[in-house]
Amino acid sequence: MTLKLCCDVQVTKVPDPDETRTDAVTAESSTTLHHVVVVGAGFGGLAAAEKLLRHTEFRVTIIDRTTYHLFSPLLYQVATAGLGSDDIVRPIRMQLPRADFLQGSVTGIDVERRTVQFADGRTLAYDDIVLAVGSVGSDFGIPGVSDFALQMKTLQQARAIRTRLLSMYEHVAQGLSKPTDLNVVVIGGGPTGVELAGAIAEMQHGMRRQFPTLAAQASVSLVEAGPRLLPSFSEKSSAAAQRSLAHLGVTVRTGIGVAAVEQRGVRFTDGSVRQAGTVIWAAGVRIEPAWERLGVVDRQGRVEPSDSLQLAPGVWLVGDMAHLNGSDGRPLPMVAPVAIQGGHHVAAQIRRVRAGQGPQAFAYKDKGQMATIGRNRAVAEFPPGVRISGFPAWVAWLGLHIIYLTGGRNRVSVLSDWAWNYLTWMGGPSRTVTD
Repeated sequence: MTLKLCCDVQVTKVPDPDETRTDAVTAESSTTLHHVVVVGAGFGGLAAAEKLLRHTEFRVTIIDRTTYHLFSPLLYQVATAGLGSDDIVRPIRMQLPRADFLQGSVTGIDVERRTVQFADGRTLAYDDIVLAVGSVGSDFGIPGVSDFALQMKTLQQARAIRTRLLSMYEHVAQGLSKPTDLNVVVIGGGPTGVELAGAIAEMQHGMRRQFPTLAAQASVSLVEAGPRLLPSFSEKSSAAAQRSLAHLGVTVRTGIGVAAVEQRGVRFTDGSVRQAGTVIWAAGVRIEPAWERLGVVDRQGRVEPSDSLQLAPGVWLVGDMAHLNGSDGRPLPMVAPVAIQGGHHVAAQIRRVRAGQGPQAFAYKDKGQMATIGRNRAVAEFPPGVRISGFPAWVAWLGLHIIYLTGGRNRVSVLSDWAWNYLTWMGGPSRTVTD
């Protein structure tokens, strides 16, 4: 079976599987190493690759459209000029020097022949393949989102937000834009939206030194269609987050949907309109449509593998692609901890199958969740039922993110930027429009 994953996705019949397999990227007939191809260099893909490379019987090839691993939990700080782009990326070749790396876009998988097809016509043979392609923003079909709203799933998108936020002050100061263009609307009250809204509010406070007459006219609103912010958190933590946002001056609206995003604002389902020069969409994610023919089972386009994360012989799903239920029967969230644990699990199962053993079921271990709301404020929840907020939660958030950052240079750079921002935050953003 060939799974073609380009725009005209279809399942097609292939020639006789007894014919010789070819690998146009690299010849591997001379090696006996078990070749695992990992598609996607996010948290899940790198976790699987790193664990496999601890064992000498494996050769691992990582395929990604970019040449770096992106630490996406800190994207919002790049978007709000608190960190530079280099702080949250690390070259894949540097992260895993023992792995082979190929930059490219995968358009098809031949399950019978066990080959991968690239958009440029190359092919690559594999013994096992790990699909960890992550997710993209989902607009839920709402008019204007794709045309006028900014999203924040890639480094380029984060830079675009930063450019818009900072350049708008210059445009208003020069009379090229209206003062209402300094208003920002963030749509989506999950952790990403909450963290982004808080960071934008602090950035706007910091701009008062550079634009004393204009900055007071800037505002940020956070909109959530559900009844409260942070729906995956407890009601107590949600209320604490909303109080912290209010303290920063963020206007929070819950229980209201978006009817349309317009060129200069948002139209809500109750008929009201909020004028804004920047609208940021943080309301949902889904897997890339090109992969949906693998078997969509939920509104995020996710695919349901077996309980061991195996989709077909030699094909494994990791991270945002996989629809799996937790111990409570609810689908696991599309977050980094799920991807990392899934990557470790798949690596272990590939070893088991290679040793002639049956794969084991994946069991997610919930280690808690947290969200920061500006300086000195955060909410965190840890099993079994431990909840903290305020400064202690903020310190825990800082420590955890430093631990998970890849590369010593990144850790030192982020720590120094955080320290500088903490001491001089009223001086304005520490980064300009470009790095």
